[in-house]
Amino acid sequence: MRAVRLHGPELTPRVERVPLPRLQSDDVLLRVLAAGVCHTELQLLDGTLDMGVWPLTPGHEIAAEVVDGPSDLVGQRVLVYYGRPCGECDWCLNGQEQVCPNMGPQPGLSTDGGFAEYVAVPSTCVVPLPPTLDPIEAAPLGCAAATAFHALHAVANVQPGEIVVVYGVGGVGLPLIQLGLLRGARVLAVGRSSEKLTLASSLGAEVVNAAEGDPAVHVARLTRGQGAHVVFELVGSDDTIAASLRMLRRQGRLVFVGYGSGRLRLNPLQLVLRETRVLSSLGNTRRELEHVVHLATEGRVHVPIARCFALEDADLALSALRDGRLEGRAVVLPAAVPLERQVASAAGEPVRKVMAPLQRHVAVVPRRAVGLTDGRPLEAELLALVGRGIDTQPDDAEFNDLALRLFAYQFEHTLPYRRVCERRGRTPDTVDHWRQIPPVPIAGFKEALLAAEGTEGAAEFNSSGTTRPEHKSRHFHPSLELYNLNAALNFRAHVLPDLPADQRMRMMVLFPHRDELPNSSLAHWLTLMVERFGATQSDWFVTNAEGLQAERLGETLERVDEPVALLAASFGLVHFLEYLLREGRRIELPPGSRVMDTGGYKGRSREYAKHELYGLVDDLLGVPASHIVNMYGMTEHGTQFLDAVLRDPREPLVRYKTVPPWARTLVVDPETLVEKPRGERGLLLHFDLINRASVLAVLTEDVGHALGDGFEVLGRAEGSDARGCSIALDELIEAQRV
Repeated sequence: MRAVRLHGPELTPRVERVPLPRLQSDDVLLRVLAAGVCHTELQLLDGTLDMGVWPLTPGHEIAAEVVDGPSDLVGQRVLVYYGRPCGECDWCLNGQEQVCPNMGPQPGLSTDGGFAEYVAVPSTCVVPLPPTLDPIEAAPLGCAAATAFHALHAVANVQPGEIVVVYGVGGVGLPLIQLGLLRGARVLAVGRSSEKLTLASSLGAEVVNAAEGDPAVHVARLTRGQGAHVVFELVGSDDTIAASLRMLRRQGRLVFVGYGSGRLRLNPLQLVLRETRVLSSLGNTRRELEHVVHLATEGRVHVPIARCFALEDADLALSALRDGRLEGRAVVLPAAVPLERQVASAAGEPVRKVMAPLQRHVAVVPRRAVGLTDGRPLEAELLALVGRGIDTQPDDAEFNDLALRLFAYQFEHTLPYRRVCERRGRTPDTVDHWRQIPPVPIAGFKEALLAAEGTEGAAEFNSSGTTRPEHKSRHFHPSLELYNLNAALNFRAHVLPDLPADQRMRMMVLFPHRDELPNSSLAHWLTLMVERFGATQSDWFVTNAEGLQAERLGETLERVDEPVALLAASFGLVHFLEYLLREGRRIELPPGSRVMDTGGYKGRSREYAKHELYGLVDDLLGVPASHIVNMYGMTEHGTQFLDAVLRDPREPLVRYKTVPPWARTLVVDPETLVEKPRGERGLLLHFDLINRASVLAVLTEDVGHALGDGFEVLGRAEGSDARGCSIALDELIEAQRV
């Protein structure tokens, strides 16, 4: 099975294949449906919380289905109670099991947890999940909401009419707001993110923005100088602890729920003179979890979901949590992430509703001022756009606004590109439409480092160097979150449009694994697709050491009895077909099988024209042309373009590349870069918003023409077309000499 593994503090988590858990006599085997992402995972990563168990699969907020164990439990959906109290000590006998000194191994903390396809837990540690609760919404109840419930009722003992401050509006703070209001308290939410505070306000809290001055002063004003009865401290920094104490009224209660690196620095006299009580809250009991599930079933409490991440993107979820980019809880899904949930609002609604306040805010800022020092706000908007899916096209005004602000950001931070733009007289002050944004030729990525955010800590993809082996281009992605999301949506829509969302397809890959070619965008892309959508038996048949394992692939394909997907670099596909020809073999793959090929030709592959190659695939593998999808892409831009033959079946077959909503493609004159009339051939010019951290306008060396709802690639540039590419490259090189 697949599982996220931590091998020690400060080491990057990675997905590995591990054996299924072995069950003890009282265990149940759970198929994980969803697992919430908690700050505790960051403590494990940082070494702040070290249980001495490595390697470890994290994840203690788990919604799952019982697949093995007692017969009366098999088939049930459950939540995991992650506590393992002994049941015999004084604390357990007094109903305080959360502080049991004899606590057994806890999933995600001291034994393997829910960032995996399966997990084993004692049968006594599962709580029935009502069928009306979505597992994605339910998973964070196991810690975030239950922790909030325990802190409010068992520790602070909040009474109706009291004033409560929730300092920190994250995964625990948001349900704490709801529970406080249910209790009849007046709730003030304190934070530094306007987006998170907007969400807190929508839940009914009064909000205080700590970025706008001393929050204790704001609380004093809102309480007429009296202060709060209770402050829940969820951040744990020196500043927030000190401010929390200043917010309290006499006889107030300070409750530590979150734990950071801050320290409580005070003279005891400060507490004595005001009879201030300092309390702490740890986790919850099983009974409290059951009560929270009951409240959630009635719709009285929920944990807002910020985003769902695939198992392979768990590290991105943790990074987003650390950077404060989540408005609510992140959830990891070991199965393929439903496309509509990959970017969701805090209430599970389409993200455009969440992004609207941010978009309204930035719309009034001068274009060149937006995002010039930090590209992350732009990335959040781009994630929102991509997350709407492949079928939701933004209107031209929205695309234009994003493209112009991204251009301004790249102009400001990418010196070689800025010089080219200035030579052309095209700057953010003069460009008012995305079509006017100056492009960089593909070869320009070999001549200059085009990285708006530098290279430190960024994922690096290199071109294959087929045209100039001694001089490869370098392309950097500070975060792969946007790249991975667009890739998965694109692949799902074009290669697997007929596959049910909860199913996977067995995949055979004719290209090396990402581990063998870590700087290959194609290796990353293909590996990602297998991780996201591939069945367990998926495998690779090309290695650096052995090359193409044609015989093993042939034997494997002859044994399959369900539809498969063959994902191949075009040269690898040609070599395999030639192997079958030499051997006189023909394999009839099950109906519904498909082939995706990419790279190796622009109109031709070795000695085969495209229609000849696809004819061989039909003859030797039994896969018709209608089920062969070609992917056209390159390292220099983040969006790949795929044939629409499965997505848009037509008779007769029309093969064209779809342009997704986050990109635009023009067919232009090679020398003037003026757009050609529809139907005429010219160079392909892509405007790709996924290229956030480099240059969004890329002039290719490929000739094509508009066709269908997209374009068709006709071949490589030659003659006058090639001269146009050369002129653009010379301009870039000359600009660097200034």
